[in-house]
Amino acid sequence: MNIKELLDDENLDPEKLFDENEYSTLLVNREGFNKKENDIADLIESLLEPEIDRAELEAIFSKLKEKNARGILIESIKKAGKVEEKTKLAAACWETGLDFTNDILFFTELACSNNFALAMEALTVVENIEGVIAEETLSKTIEIAQNCKSPNTSITEDLINNLRQRAL
Repeated sequence: MNIKELLDDENLDPEKLFDENEYSTLLVNREGFNKKENDIADLIESLLEPEIDRAELEAIFSKLKEKNARGILIESIKKAGKVEEKTKLAAACWETGLDFTNDILFFTELACSNNFALAMEALTVVENIEGVIAEETLSKTIEIAQNCKSPNTSITEDLINNLRQRAL
């Protein structure tokens, strides 16, 4: 369903609005949001637009970094209904250059996804983490990775190696 169909009352088919193959949007819960948080939510939702080009993406990544959108990005990934949406949002996490050190457990679990693209983007976030990780947290991430049942064995192996390197 495109924007013209949404605006044309005569051609609007309400059934399409509930068909995930026809229409999908990430709805960020904005209750209690201030203006900055609403701006961030708008930027995150625009990442999922099908017609967005690379230059627009780069501008959005820059603005998300400027606004320190880490928390809302994480919540958006958690609430995203489709794996494709989660994948795009996970990619945005590393492409913004934000620090996701405090979210290493979350991204380690995502890297164990059965979906190759999502697992790869989550692994990339983990690989780009530069902050100091507490020993206890690092032990948990290694345990999660070692118990990972994903068919993406090369990603799992890379994840385990990356985490073990951090423990040295």
